[in-house]
Amino acid sequence: MLNRVRVIAFDLDDTLWPCMPTIHRAEETLYQWLTRHYPRITRGFDAEEIVAYRHEFTARDQRYSIDMTGMRRDFLRHLGEIHDYDGEQVAQNGFEIFFEARQQVEFYDDVLPCLQRLKRRFRLGTISNGNASVEHVGLGDLIEHAVSASDLMVAKPDPLIYRHLAQRFDARPEEIVYVGDHPHYDVAGSIDAGYQAVWINREAIPWPEQLPQPDHQVSDLHQLEALLSD
Repeated sequence: MLNRVRVIAFDLDDTLWPCMPTIHRAEETLYQWLTRHYPRITRGFDAEEIVAYRHEFTARDQRYSIDMTGMRRDFLRHLGEIHDYDGEQVAQNGFEIFFEARQQVEFYDDVLPCLQRLKRRFRLGTISNGNASVEHVGLGDLIEHAVSASDLMVAKPDPLIYRHLAQRFDARPEEIVYVGDHPHYDVAGSIDAGYQAVWINREAIPWPEQLPQPDHQVSDLHQLEALLSD
């Protein structure tokens, strides 16, 4: 089946770079910025407390599980308002600080050389539930189409987000292989949408027993290249 592939689509966080170190650095950058410019906020919350409060805030509205950018903006607006600042100003400026820091990713060593080689043979795309930007992280010249959950207000594993990418490429689902780290969102979700799927398991974790075994598993993109060559 893989010999029919014309398009390779990738997840971003924890597939092309480790997610949580990036998020933690961005959170720390934002917190230090708030301390300098809006000190009443950080007098009320230390760094851990502000993250815990954000989780509580996020749980109040289901759409925040899809729209990460909207969630971040609304949370910053709320923080500003409850500390007697201009909430809109805190939201606008604070999100710019967070967003810029959030794009400072550290790619896994295999990613850039493998993507550059794969680009010669396939069209490349991405689907992400997060708010990383392929242009801002430095993949704009390699990725032809990028789809995020907030674009459609539909998140993986919903088949609609996968179908949308197929339409962008004018490709049949079976001509697309999706590569991602999450067994449910990335592997099961893309298979349900008619894609072929490759589970990238960089941390050698066990596959969840409740899900059917994936057809293909790799530990890095070098193995993906070999799989597609075979």
